[in-house]
Parts: sequence; structure tokens; C-alpha cells
Amino acid sequence: MRWMSFLAGAALLSGLLCACEPETEIVEGSAEDHGKALFSDPTLTETSANAFSCATCHPTSKPSADGPILPGAPLAGVTRRASYWGGMELELLRSMNHCLYYFMLSSKSWSAEDERAGALFAYLDALPAGSADEEAWPFTVPVQVSAPPPGDATAGASVYSRACKNCHGAVKTGDGRLVARAPVLPDQTLAEHPLGTYTPEQRRLVFVQKTRHGGFLGYGGQMPPFSLEVLSDEQMGDLLAYMGVP
Repeated sequence: MRWMSFLAGAALLSGLLCACEPETEIVEGSAEDHGKALFSDPTLTETSANAFSCATCHPTSKPSADGPILPGAPLAGVTRRASYWGGMELELLRSMNHCLYYFMLSSKSWSAEDERAGALFAYLDALPAGSADEEAWPFTVPVQVSAPPPGDATAGASVYSRACKNCHGAVKTGDGRLVARAPVLPDQTLAEHPLGTYTPEQRRLVFVQKTRHGGFLGYGGQMPPFSLEVLSDEQMGDLLAYMGVP
């Protein structure tokens, strides 16, 4: 039944989705083994420009209080949830294709018959989960952003390391960033929004909007949105204090 739920809407999507040959080499073993390999493999898309995998944004279980801050929902129990993307989607396959398009730069969606989709489903379906994991994961992205409270730079250093450093690299230098197009923080973003054209308050809000909205709600780019559930306004203030954004 869970597999049939995953396939729900396939007939409706068949005119929109294209079946394409796997770009990732199929590993020997079960479909679950192959799905586990796909989960951490950025080459599952057809473009060499992509540096992200499912594991870049999604933990497989509920993260610890001092662990990485990832924007995606934990995926234990995901195949048994009633909705996805904060309640905006009812089908897991459509949600997968959103990730492929928005974040992995893929121009090709997966069909319900795609071997990669089936393998990834098998891996996700096998993740151990309790009943709480199977509920819709809260994902609040405010349409109207507001300035966060003043923060603590020491706390912000920890938040930056857990939430930002993987993609953006070290503050001021970008050393170790995942992709070269990720802006060096905060200098590159401030330079793109110079004083005179933007007020100090507006420049501060730019960082909030990029973090909260990512590539959504009219703001371009490949960054995923960080919901209020994974990154609080207080932590946002700490981040700005650490980066030295007035």
C-alpha cells in the first residue's frame, strides 16, 4: 500500500514527467542498497553542475540538539506521511521532483517507473521510524520576513558551523565551500547590496530573506529555505552577529 501511495498520481504526471536512463551506476545488491547509495550521490542528476545530494539537506532521523542544522525534514517515516513540503504536496514523487528541479539543477523529472525513484523509495521505506516520524513534518516559512533580535556572536559561530559552513565555507574567505557559486559570507552579499542603494536595515533583511526563502517566493538562487522549526529567529540574530552584519 505504501508503494501504491508513492505511485499515486502517476497517470496525471505521465504527460509532465520524462523517464530517463540512470546517470548513476547501479550498485550490486538490493533496491534498498542502491537507494542508500543514491541518497548520498550528487551524480544522480544528469548535470555535472550539481553538487548536492539528498543527504546535503535531509537527515535520515531526527537531528540532535547540537548536530548539523539541515533545512530538509528528517526522512525516517517519510513514505508513510500524508503530506510533504509543509503540506503543499500530497505525493512523495512530486516532492522528489521538486528537489531535483530547484536544488539539483535537473531538467529531467523522474517518472513513477524510473528505477532510481523505486530504489530511493525502497531505502527511505526501510528507515526505522516511530509513529511520530510518520506525521507531517512542521515547516513554517514566513512570507513576510522581519529583522531578528540582536544576537550573540559566540553562539552564532556554532550556528554558522552547523548550518552554513558546508555550502558557504569559512566566513570572509569561503574556504571549504561546497560549490564555488555559493557566495562568500557576508562580504559578497553585502557588496551586492551596497549602502546608499540599500539602508543598513534593508541589508540586514537581505540575509534573513535569503535564509528563510532560499530559492522560493521570488528570490533566486539554489539555496533551500530554513524554516522556523530548524532555525529560530534568535539563531538568525546570532548568525548576523557572528558575521558582523550591523
